[in-house]
Amino acid sequence: MGKDRSPKSVLIITTFSHLMQHIYVGSSILLPLIIEDLRLSYTEFGLVMALSSLIGGLSQIFFSIASRRIARHILLGLGNIMLSLGTFLTGLSNKLMDFLSARIISNLGVAPQHPMGTAIISEKFDEKSLGAAIGFHYGLAYIGNIVGPVLMTILSLIVGWRSTLFIFSIPALAVGLIVIWYLGGGKKTQESMMKKSAKRTSLKDDVVVLMKTRGVLQVLLAQALLSGGLDIGTLTTYTPIFLASFLDMGTYERGMVYTVGLLGGVIGPILLGRFAGRTGYIRTAATSTFISSILIYLLIFHKPGVGSILPALHLFAIMFVSFSLPTLLQSYLVKVTSGYNRDLAVGIFFTMGFIFNSIWVGVIGGLIDAYASFNPAIAIMGTLGLMALMVLASHLMKKTIE
Repeated sequence: MGKDRSPKSVLIITTFSHLMQHIYVGSSILLPLIIEDLRLSYTEFGLVMALSSLIGGLSQIFFSIASRRIARHILLGLGNIMLSLGTFLTGLSNKLMDFLSARIISNLGVAPQHPMGTAIISEKFDEKSLGAAIGFHYGLAYIGNIVGPVLMTILSLIVGWRSTLFIFSIPALAVGLIVIWYLGGGKKTQESMMKKSAKRTSLKDDVVVLMKTRGVLQVLLAQALLSGGLDIGTLTTYTPIFLASFLDMGTYERGMVYTVGLLGGVIGPILLGRFAGRTGYIRTAATSTFISSILIYLLIFHKPGVGSILPALHLFAIMFVSFSLPTLLQSYLVKVTSGYNRDLAVGIFFTMGFIFNSIWVGVIGGLIDAYASFNPAIAIMGTLGLMALMVLASHLMKKTIE
């Protein structure tokens, strides 16, 4: 057996795994080509995306439960291998059911990343450095949102979308094998030590303990509200539509403005995660939620023809603070939990976020259709953020009183 892995090396390997997940997100740039080639209707396409996303999102909690019996690094590595397989099978798809099956496998492969990755990192860093580590883990991974579409677009023009997916399935497979080998290569993995030292408890008992842990319920409630107002999924879904349909930006200008915004989402988690390690995760999250909510409201004042500089800077600021919120709230959860409860806490956190994000995204889309304006959507997004702020503030006030 080799030496125990250093915290920095574990962080780097786990972050590369996360980066692969976000590069996979970038494969959405190929979806128009897939729809055309497979002759899918938009209804069929929507059903495939909704069903595969639902199965993948809800499976996060099952991976968290599975970590009670299976080492985290094994689950994380298998996730990347499944992602590789799903990506490869997508390239082989010739009909609706092929595409659906491949998407389900891919989304199941993505599911272990957040609960397992965060839990693995949390076992290697102390309370003060944890926020910086998780911020790095997310910030660097978000680069995949930017480079994925660029690389896949260029490659698809040269070799076609099928070969592009075949090629991109290779690094996911390699990362999966590296994760299993490297993170399990020490004298004693964190998982084995935990299983030897921790008293085996039932899942029911762990859930009860988790729900009684101070601040957990407030964080989960805040996540449910943030998933509609300031969530990464909501912002990445509707920001391009806002720029195109309501600010009348062309493809090139829209791409440049959106990329600047995404850069804010890369830098924010890294800097704010480090800052929160000193000032407190909930306190920093509450401040970030307030600033982000106000910035969301201010989107109403942008009009067509305003140019690209102000919207770009505005989106940079929004994503700088908004993309940091999951890292800050997760850092708090792993700070107040331990052992199997840590996996469970992060799994529930993301499962709740996924469920409520699906609801809020539908509501926001309905508002845009009903009013033929983005302003009502902006209003509800900002309001949901302020409601989440009230939940976080109540926890801070209660803690101060105690």
